[in-house]
Amino acid sequence: MGFLDNSSTTVDAILTLKGRQLLSEGKGLGIVKFALSDEEIDYTLFDVTHPNGTDSYGSVIENMNLLEASPNRETFNSFLVDQSVSGLTLNVGQLSLSALVSEDPIAISPNTKNGPVEDYVFTISNRNVIRFQSTPLAKTKTAREVNLIAQSISSSATATVRIVGVQTGLTAIISVQVNADPGSSNSPDAPDDPSSGNGGTGSYT
Repeated sequence: MGFLDNSSTTVDAILTLKGRQLLSEGKGLGIVKFALSDEEIDYTLFDVTHPNGTDSYGSVIENMNLLEASPNRETFNSFLVDQSVSGLTLNVGQLSLSALVSEDPIAISPNTKNGPVEDYVFTISNRNVIRFQSTPLAKTKTAREVNLIAQSISSSATATVRIVGVQTGLTAIISVQVNADPGSSNSPDAPDDPSSGNGGTGSYT
């Protein structure tokens, strides 16, 4: 990761390997959503004692170096949201689960603190590692809460569950690490395609 010249307005974007593959095949990217984060900004540098007055309070922040784009921003914990949801927070419990083994259950029951009762969109990054218990072929599910199950995999791996409030747009990401199953031949790096036969062998109910 490097820094960008912030002397002018810059939009920096890079493609993932999947995006490059689609372009090489002459296909469109089909981008329908994007997320903004302010995680690199240190707001403690806002100086209300600046001798040049209010116009200069944020001068240090405005002149900070900008980070280059990254193809993997799943570890971001803060996202810019509409002012209408200011003061609301999305509680999901633990943001990191580790040392799970094959068929371990994972229950996720989010709630929007100080906000409306809403459903959430849950998206799994790798179904070879974890799957929805009731709909194992689905990668995305909209519900109030979900139950997942750890898969049997040949080497330890980590997947993420992205949670987005349907009404508020508030976002949280849970990291789930599953240990290797010595008797498994299912690679966590196999194509994430249920029709290929790859993925875990856990039971579903």
